[in-house]
Amino acid sequence: MTIQLNDDIRGLLLNPSILKVLATTDAEGELHVLSDSSITLNSYGQIIYLERIETSQSNSNLVSSLWFKRLVALYVTNGDDAYLIKGYPIRSIISGPQFKQYYKETLARNPDDDLSTVWIIEPDEIVNESYEFRKKKERTEHPLIMHLDRLAK
Repeated sequence: MTIQLNDDIRGLLLNPSILKVLATTDAEGELHVLSDSSITLNSYGQIIYLERIETSQSNSNLVSSLWFKRLVALYVTNGDDAYLIKGYPIRSIISGPQFKQYYKETLARNPDDDLSTVWIIEPDEIVNESYEFRKKKERTEHPLIMHLDRLAK
């Protein structure tokens, strides 16, 4: 079941100009990271990643993650707000009406692009990685841990 994404996260994911970074791992745990502005949401609150290269490392890793139920991670930020979204690939679409829709959208953005796979990723966990949020959390949880120069103030 998809966890609910708040409006801030939805806004970031639906904005094509926001930085979105997808991290996957291969069978040996080797990390692969890519930035892709096409990452978005569908109407069910699931993450959509449009893989344009059939033989890419990310496509291979996503297939493996789908088969063996391995987490992938998405980092999304506008500079001030930042979120880490962990989730599971639950479906890959390589033909049919949904694929055709995303293929047309891909070509509209860049006529030279291809579309290999439409990946659907089910969000499982959200971590607020915004600096101000993390700073407040750490100071609350660890009030005695600080630089010594802070004590002199």
